[in-house]
Amino acid sequence: MQPWIRGLLTTTFASGVLALTACSGSSGGGNVGASSISDGEELALYLANDQGGDAGTIDRINTSSTFGSNLALSQANFDAGLAEGISLDSAGNLYQNGISGTGTVRAICDISTAPDGSAFSSPSIDRVITTALTAPKGSALAQNAGVSIVAESGGANALSVVSLTGGSAAAPLFTVTSVALGANAWDAAYDEDADRLFVALVNGDVAVMDSFLASSGVNITLFRPNNPLAATNMHGIVYDAANDRLVVSDVGSAADATDGSLYVFNSASTLTGTVAPDRTIRGPNSTLGNPVDLQLSGNTLLVAEKSNQALLRYANIFSGGSGDIAPDSSTATAAGSPPESIALAPRSFDANPDVTDLSGEPVNFLLATSNPANVGTTVSRVDLNLTVSGGLFTATQGGQFIENIMLDRNGDALVTFDDNGGGSPEGISFLNRLATRMTGGAINAPDQDRQIVGAGNTLVAPKGLDMAYTPWGSFVLVADFGSAAPGQIVALSPCGVDDATPAFSTTLPAGTRPWDLDYDPANDRLYVAATNGTVLVYDDYVGGTPGAATPDRIIDPNDQSGFPDTNLHGIVHDLANNRLILSDVGSAASATDGRIYVLDNASGANGLTNLRLEIAGPATTLGNPVDLAFDGSNLYVAEKANGGGVLLRYDNILTLTGGPLNRSPDRSLAFPAPESVVLSPDFLPSP
Repeated sequence: MQPWIRGLLTTTFASGVLALTACSGSSGGGNVGASSISDGEELALYLANDQGGDAGTIDRINTSSTFGSNLALSQANFDAGLAEGISLDSAGNLYQNGISGTGTVRAICDISTAPDGSAFSSPSIDRVITTALTAPKGSALAQNAGVSIVAESGGANALSVVSLTGGSAAAPLFTVTSVALGANAWDAAYDEDADRLFVALVNGDVAVMDSFLASSGVNITLFRPNNPLAATNMHGIVYDAANDRLVVSDVGSAADATDGSLYVFNSASTLTGTVAPDRTIRGPNSTLGNPVDLQLSGNTLLVAEKSNQALLRYANIFSGGSGDIAPDSSTATAAGSPPESIALAPRSFDANPDVTDLSGEPVNFLLATSNPANVGTTVSRVDLNLTVSGGLFTATQGGQFIENIMLDRNGDALVTFDDNGGGSPEGISFLNRLATRMTGGAINAPDQDRQIVGAGNTLVAPKGLDMAYTPWGSFVLVADFGSAAPGQIVALSPCGVDDATPAFSTTLPAGTRPWDLDYDPANDRLYVAATNGTVLVYDDYVGGTPGAATPDRIIDPNDQSGFPDTNLHGIVHDLANNRLILSDVGSAASATDGRIYVLDNASGANGLTNLRLEIAGPATTLGNPVDLAFDGSNLYVAEKANGGGVLLRYDNILTLTGGPLNRSPDRSLAFPAPESVVLSPDFLPSP
């Protein structure tokens, strides 16, 4: 995020830099943070510091899976306002637990781009998800399910399951009581493939909970280490799912800086009762006093040692015997900022493309919105051969009138809505992992889903939208058709909620109203489809001068169909081939003048531009093609005017040239008043 976006809202404070005391290299690998980490991969280590009084900051430390000497260098320090457990999702959003008057979970948007000295800012950039907890500590993030499993160390509940997409007053989706577990909890580790949760309990037990989410946490098995020194106060816990191995830390007495322990358990999923650890580390050489949190990278264990204020590294935690074993390295943390929690994640989160930039990635299905007679609010799941649709998920509330749909890197659906003249505020619904919930359900706000809604977002008639993941932050870019020309492009935080205000906005040239847009992340370029028949191109859109009103180029597609009206709606930028694919509804009152355009050299095109392909004519059944989705080969079209609505598929669209081609679609499916379509690729959660 551009520094001024957060910087104007925060006060700069001193950075908590780490000081190296000893370090040696080790090999990494395995599952860490939000993705699978390979040897030598560039990582970011996030270190939550406890600065007293429930306040804390977060250091971002660039390193690699070999954890070399650069582990000492803090690249940025963020004022989170909390001091407990942290975790990250696949989009790079960080979630922190803590106390701010009451127990809370906060979402910090795209933490990897937050500049040094910036701070938590809700509701326009970040948000408070819940304040319904008692004493939240560590947590386990279930990426596909879209929830955080929060451990609580006080009160009636030991575990609370909170939606990562929840609104500002979300209640837990369900809880597990301390009575059921026999004690409160400090941390948890979750194996999502097996739906198995491991919980570190403050009475020295470890709980193993099979079918955790499926059964709402009712299947509980307990085990306890059998050691000469009794385990008393479990805190950190990490799990190696590939080998069924568990590492748990015991702080013993919180007032004793010498009685900390680490336990390693093999065959962890089968343990019950009193068991002997396969390895125990404790003693003065270990410098373990209060090891409050753990992170695992392959065989390398990182330990947040709070009482001795250090970050410890054990290079081969699963190998060797028990005893008083010194760590392979110890890195002192900043004075007055003892470590509370650590998380590892990729340094950047661009491994998967945006869903509007697919090029050969496997795709599971199509999601389509429907708004018949200006009252529909549903999203349906449609198979790729356009033979059947189902689901009918209600994506909005009250009189809200659904428009376009997009999916983010987590698999959450974003849908724009307006009031259709009814006086309700316009905005965006954020629907938690929608593809996994297509069983006739409905939006559950604020507990599972949320909305940006209210006058502050400045939206009047929002239509198309796209996610922009940039080095300066993440944004939801919305084409706002407005009540009259000119319209605008509004950039909102994907972590915002309620009456969030834009990060920036762009007023279009006089007489121009946008319907859809597509952001090119590789080149920081925005393409806007306007209803006057032109495409506006903005170079350096986020990294240059966000909100600059003058487009760098205006493309006028040179169509040859002979239809008098031009009215661009859908737009896809084919990143792999630098082409634009456009839909033209012509006259909204005509069911026969729709067109599809493909043009080359999208980044350099300017003025009147000849087309590589034009599809138009009676055989096409194109009347009002209002939206497009593209998988790198096949084009999916939401056609609203013909037959009460139809979804179309044109195969191998980039191999076609010339025109106007009066060509029938390769596939079609009757669908009531389709308004928008988006493809759900294989790398996103699905049933």
